[in-house]
Parts: sequence; C-alpha cells; structure tokens
Amino acid sequence: MRKLRIHVINKYFYPVTGGGEVNIQETHKHFLNKGWTVTVHSSQDTLTEKNVLAKYDEIEGIKIMRYPYRKFGFFPRIDWNETDVISLHNFNIFPHFQIMLYVIWLKLLKKKKFIFGLTPHGGFNPEWITFGRLAGIIKKIYHYTVGVVLINASLDIVRAVSEWEHDQLVLKGVNKKKVVTLTNGIENEAYLDIEKLASKETKEKIKSYGKYILQVGRIHPIKNYEITIKALVKLKDINYLIVGPDQDLQYKLKLKNLIKKLKLDERVKFLGSVTGIDKFYIMKNAELMVHMASWESFCNVVHEGMSQGLVCIVSDRTALPHLVKDGVNGYCLDVYDDEALAKKIKFVLENKNSPVIKGIKKRNIQLAKDHTWENVSKEVERFYLNLYKSI
Repeated sequence: MRKLRIHVINKYFYPVTGGGEVNIQETHKHFLNKGWTVTVHSSQDTLTEKNVLAKYDEIEGIKIMRYPYRKFGFFPRIDWNETDVISLHNFNIFPHFQIMLYVIWLKLLKKKKFIFGLTPHGGFNPEWITFGRLAGIIKKIYHYTVGVVLINASLDIVRAVSEWEHDQLVLKGVNKKKVVTLTNGIENEAYLDIEKLASKETKEKIKSYGKYILQVGRIHPIKNYEITIKALVKLKDINYLIVGPDQDLQYKLKLKNLIKKLKLDERVKFLGSVTGIDKFYIMKNAELMVHMASWESFCNVVHEGMSQGLVCIVSDRTALPHLVKDGVNGYCLDVYDDEALAKKIKFVLENKNSPVIKGIKKRNIQLAKDHTWENVSKEVERFYLNLYKSI
C-alpha cells in the first residue's frame, strides 16, 4: 500500500485546540501508524497572541512548521515534487489564494503530481457578522466569486463536515462532484473508563460545583453564552460551567459584567481549556449540555457530549439541527429565546428519570458509539488512495 506524504496547511494548530485543529490532529495522527508522514504548516499565532510559538515543533509524531502570519498570510516551505497530499483547512483569503493559484499553474504545466484537498470547517460560509463590516463584505464577495472559481479549478476534493456545510458549498457554486460529506469524530478517551482515569484534581473541583449544566467552546460571540446566563436567572439549584479557551477577551468581559449584573457570580464558572479524560469527565457528570451558538459547521463538543449520554439543548441554527433532532436525541430552540431555554432546561431536570429523557440519553450513546476518529481517518484514507490512483 502506498505510504503517503501529507502536508496540511492551516492558520492555527497545536496548542490551539479549536474544532478544526482537533480535526487535523486526530485524523492525521492515525496515518503515522501506517508509515505515512504528516507535516502541518501553520502560523506562530495563538487565538490571542501573535508570533509567540516556536518555528518547529512535533506532537504525537506530527511535524509542525510555523511561520510569521503577515499581511498576505504565509507561503509554506514545501517541496511540491516530493509530496503526495496537500490539505488546506479553513478558507482564509491568504494564504489560500496564492496556494490555489499556484496549483492551477502547476496543472497548466502538467506538473501537479499530488492530491489537493480542502476542508473548510465552515470557513467558506462563516458567520459574517463576526468580521468587521468592510472586511466581511470583501471576504463574502471574494468567497462567492473568485473563491468558487479557484476551488473548482484547483481542488480535487472538498470535504464538508456536515450536510449543512455540503449544501451551502454546492448552493454557492462549488462543483457538487468534488464535495464529499464526512463528519468529525470523537476522541478515544470518550470510550475509556472515565470515572477511573480522570485526575483527582478535576474530580474534586467538579464535586465542589454541585449540580451543573455545561457548555464547551471557545469564548467568542458566536457561542452565545449570554442566553444561557440569562436563562439561569429563572432556574434554581443549578450552576453553569463554561469550558473553553479565551479568544475574544472583550466578549468575556461583557459576559462577566452580565454575570455580575444578574448576581450570578457564584453560579457561573469559567474553567478555561480542559482536554482529554478530564474534559469527558466534566461532560459525563453534567446534568445536560447547552449549546445555543448562532453558528456551527458541525459542533464537535455537542457530538462529544452525546457520547456521554447527555441531553443536548442547542440552537436551531446552521448545522446544529442536523446533529440534534428536536425531541429525538435532544432539543432545538430559537437561538435568542432565553425564556424557552429556561423552560426546556427545567423540563429536562425535572424529568431526568422519565422514559423520554432516558430514551434520548440511550439514543445519543448508541449514535456516537462508532463515531471514532479512527473510523473517520479510514474514510479519509480511502478518499486519498482512490484519488491518488487517478493522478
């Protein structure tokens, strides 16, 4: 079997642990066991700091090459004749523009000898209001005109991580024949003896919080934490834990001011980034998961919460209703209705031993049973090997 040499390009990578970065790490680390080589090319930036990470690094056998992220991004140092797969992630204007343009040039010269793939993670059709007004307009026009032309002319495969993202790509003009849907997976730790393996420190901390509802995600406006904070006022004897890295410090300050105003200081806790077994321990011991985000291309954390048998209450926006079917394996509500959210949380808490809620928990565990990153990586491998035959 062919041992492929893979080069992955994304603005962020470890120690940044967002959905896209987890996808890259978890999918590609399995290829190392097959003797494949994986190199990730990324910036030296974290979510909150610029040019602070080392130029060279390695994690679980994945080599990392980092570059200063300048006005036009960065152009990775790759021997294009000595690689088998170039994998773009997200859909930034730079460096994606010059890379796609370069691949088109190689195709014209008949010198392209590698698979060229893209996984947008929703970056092709993001929540536009998260950009500045002018930047959002420019980016949107670029994506749906020049961006579509470059994708269709340069890419061999475009991986959508949800049916919603697939439909959005095709709707905007991306060649349907190039788009495949393959959802994200769940980390192996989700299937281990979590109660036994979680750290003593995490166990003690979580015990001190009593009964709690949980949301996991980066601290960013699209995660819409304030709706759950407002709903909490209408609930008694339940706390709200937020797990995730800071990305927007101004937004976090806004949340803290709201918490103070509503006198919820003792009931809302920011735990920062938690990974591995400890993350799943916090999920497993939650009363339920809330995720009222205004935008998601898939939502790894809800997927992970389902694996622990959590009832998940999510917004009815973007990809979330594709993952959580209202009344079947969770509940979908209007994204900004804190009154409805409070009522639904109360319903789940008061009926947690009912056949309805037990049925949802059971279906979630069953649904997530085979959704491992190992199985996802096997599908990606199949795509790569099939495409490589046609080069």
